[in-house]
Parts: sequence; C-alpha cells; structure tokens
Amino acid sequence: MQGRFYGKFQGSIVADQQLTTPYSVRPAVAWSAHLERGTEVPDDDGSTTKWETVWSQSASTPFRLKGAGELWFDERGGMPQLDAPSTFDQNIHDITNPIIMPYLPGRGFLGRLSKPNFHAVETSFAPGSQAFFIGPVEAVNGFWVARAGQDKEYSVLTWKSEQQVRSRMSRAGTIWWVLSLLAFAAGVLAIIVSFN
Repeated sequence: MQGRFYGKFQGSIVADQQLTTPYSVRPAVAWSAHLERGTEVPDDDGSTTKWETVWSQSASTPFRLKGAGELWFDERGGMPQLDAPSTFDQNIHDITNPIIMPYLPGRGFLGRLSKPNFHAVETSFAPGSQAFFIGPVEAVNGFWVARAGQDKEYSVLTWKSEQQVRSRMSRAGTIWWVLSLLAFAAGVLAIIVSFN
C-alpha cells in the first residue's frame, strides 16, 4: 500500500533515544507537564481558589510502535494528540519544594509565612509500554508514519485500549447529536414564536 490512509495500530513503544520527565524523573518518549498556582479570591461564600498556570512544557523524541508491523511518530508526520497516562499529580504546600521555588510570590519574611498552594501535573509515554493509535497514516520513504489529524480527523496515541477509545468516541458522538437536536428544536420554537 502507498499513500495516506486512516487506520489503527497497537503495539509496544520503542525509541533509540529517550527523554527524562521533569517531575517524576522517569524515562519517556513523550511527556507533558504543567504547574498551577492557586490564589484565594474572596467571594460571597468566603473564598474561592483561582488557578493560574505558571509553567507548562512538553517534549518528544522520535519513537515507534512495534506490533504486527512498525509505525513511526516523529517530525515527518507531526505529532497526533497524545493521551498519555499520569506519572505525577501532586498538590504542593511545602515552601522548600524545589518544583515551586521559582514561582513563589514572595521570598521575604511575609512570603515564608504564607502557605503556598501549587498543583503539579505530568503525563508521559514510557519506552516498553503498550499504546494504541487511531488516525491517518502515510508512507514516507518506505516507513509508515503517523500523521496529526486535519480538520475533523480523529488522531490520537493513547494508553487506553481500542474498546475504551471506541466508547469515548461513541459518547462524544451522542453528546453532539443531542446538542444538535436541542439547537434544532430551539430554532423551530423561535420561528413559531416569531409568527405569533
């Protein structure tokens, strides 16, 4: 087969080089992480925590899925959406934690007295782990390469099984169908009201 087609592929992640995740310090082929700072904002019920992202980053190295064949993920095709498992999810209130030190609001006496409120999150794909891809694939110089989705194409590399992906897509389709039906009903009602 040549050219571009839409398909699915399941296999084990393999990489010639690997990365290290920033929070859990684990080997990875792709990771995404962010840090949020919470600030208490007064309101009618007392106070609400307002979250602001103070740091966000992601990285990937070329890797492939090996199963019944081999599928590459690299700059030739652009990365699809990555639905990776959580490798770090922690609320941090310790002022001495090195993750939050650069983002503390004040480092003076008052800053040391206030209790910091941060939330650090990391997701990553590790070499050797199982993954499932569904989306466009193209032959590039004799290699099958995963492509990022275009327009309404669904393109994702996930740690979930094919059955879980199908279930999620089915739920999303049902929600859009119900919203479309409600919009249609509202439009009909507006037309009826305008004639009265």
